[in-house]
Amino acid sequence: MEKFIDGMRRTIDLSDTCLEGLEHIRKRLNDGCIEGTIPLMVDVITAFSQIEDFMLPILGKSLLPSNHIESLTYSLRNAFDHAVTAYNQEQNGKALEIFQFTLLPAFRKWKSEVDSVFHPYLLS
Repeated sequence: MEKFIDGMRRTIDLSDTCLEGLEHIRKRLNDGCIEGTIPLMVDVITAFSQIEDFMLPILGKSLLPSNHIESLTYSLRNAFDHAVTAYNQEQNGKALEIFQFTLLPAFRKWKSEVDSVFHPYLLS
C-alpha cells in the first residue's frame, strides 16, 4: 500500500481543486455565463479522469477497506455526463440545475468517501 500513498495525497489535493472549480462554475452558471465556464469544466473532467485512473488499480485489487467509492464514482460520472449534455445543448438553466442538485452533491458525497477511506493511510 506504501506505493499508493503519494497518489492518495495527490487525489485528495486534486479533488479539493476540482470541488473549488465546480463551485466556481456553478456561480458563473448562476450569472448566465455557460460559455465562459467551458475551459474550467474541461479541466475538472480531465482531473477527475486522472483520479479515476489512479484509483482503478487500488479498487480493482480490493486493497482498501469496505467502501462505496465505486458506486459513488459511477453516480458522479453520470452527473458529469448530464452536465456535459446540458453544455452541448447550450442549456444554461439546465446546466445550473444539474450542478446545484446533482453534480455538486454527488461530487461532495464522493469526495467525502474518498477522504474518509484514504485518511487513515495518510496519517501513518
